Amino acid sequence: MRLLAEENRPIRNRGGSLTRLMAAIFMIGANLGPARPLPARAADNSAKPTITEEDRTKAGEIFSERCATCHGADGRGNGPAAANLKPRPIDFHNQSWQKSVTDDTMAKAIIFGGRAVGKSGQMAPNPDLEDEPAIVAALVEKIRKWAR
Repeated sequence: MRLLAEENRPIRNRGGSLTRLMAAIFMIGANLGPARPLPARAADNSAKPTITEEDRTKAGEIFSERCATCHGADGRGNGPAAANLKPRPIDFHNQSWQKSVTDDTMAKAIIFGGRAVGKSGQMAPNPDLEDEPAIVAALVEKIRKWAR
């Protein structure tokens, strides 16, 4: 005898096939396992924020205050704290490195720290920038300019 899972009672013919159909649908759904999350819309992943001059200015200030200590004011990985770090900070002028990393990876490293992208945990996260995509994009833009 089959049981109705939600009430743990036998399914009886209660005057129609609708009850049996609903019970069958429920049982099939229960056997499929947990619901899979829907894939993210392509537009969500490809949307690039518009960067204003204000964002670039703020990104420059953030770089000077937070990043230059290790990466250097000129982005060469020669900041005052760099000598004490192993591995040494990335030289943003390095063409091979620039070609090997995506903008999304850089953004993730900026927000969540080096460990989030498989790099040194010494690169501190900046969680306050998670809700500032234009400023993060401006930081990535600044880093990319050193490749030219």
